Amino acid sequence: GCVFAAWLAGNYGITLDALSLPASLSPTAARPWLIDIWAVPNWVKLAALAPAPACAILLYMDQNITTRLVNNAEGMKKPAAYHIDMFWLSLITAATSVFGCPWICASTVHSLTHVKSLSDVSQDANGREKVDKVTETRWTPLILNGLIGLSIISLKPMLAQIPMCVLNGLFFYLGLSAMRGNEFIERVSMVMITDASKMPKNSPLTTSVSLPVLKKFTLMQMACLAVMWWVKGSPAAMLFPILIAALGPVRILAGKAGWFTQAELNALDEEVETDPGYVGALELA
Repeated sequence: GCVFAAWLAGNYGITLDALSLPASLSPTAARPWLIDIWAVPNWVKLAALAPAPACAILLYMDQNITTRLVNNAEGMKKPAAYHIDMFWLSLITAATSVFGCPWICASTVHSLTHVKSLSDVSQDANGREKVDKVTETRWTPLILNGLIGLSIISLKPMLAQIPMCVLNGLFFYLGLSAMRGNEFIERVSMVMITDASKMPKNSPLTTSVSLPVLKKFTLMQMACLAVMWWVKGSPAAMLFPILIAALGPVRILAGKAGWFTQAELNALDEEVETDPGYVGALELA
């Protein structure tokens, strides 16, 4: 991609925006590294109470959704460490806040792509991709992020030549590759099917639920996604984390309202580790 962009620029004079990097390792604004949190007026401290819960929900949900997807990947053997992950995330968030640096949390696309890169796969009898084993290690992400940090420091002139369109294309490819094998994407493609006999034979959903139930559940998920997408780009974007947190109750209400049986919910949406399903646990309570 970089070579092609350089060829376009050299032969046709096309100017492409390149990756922007700071001139030195220092704060963007003219300020010291350490933030004086007491220097702001009192009204700012009080006003921060409004977005604070939404930010906390966003960090909590984003981190746990990503770790849930990673730990639920096929071939994983080691137990999860949700509480330890959140503990370290809280310390990192506190540290970055004191220094005025951006907050961080688990990156869903990169994390899933990394797990897939460590997976040994084969084809099952139905032609679907099957994970045989995952090499579970913390060394690869540690080394990768260390090399990224070193490249920003030592390879800055070279990185500054990379066009943004090349980077955007790379991220787009990573997103598409992470969708491979995603059940929601598969069900979206089945929504337009009118004859149940034409459903993909290699999909386990063809025997677990009926086509009308599959369509109803998928359309409900698509509606939730559309609402979140609209809110994310609207002036009410601050409510986006609350909508993510509301997805669980929506699933519970769908079962309590009789739209789906517990068996159908368990087939269409995976069960949690601690009980047979959100609705089932609620009914027992």
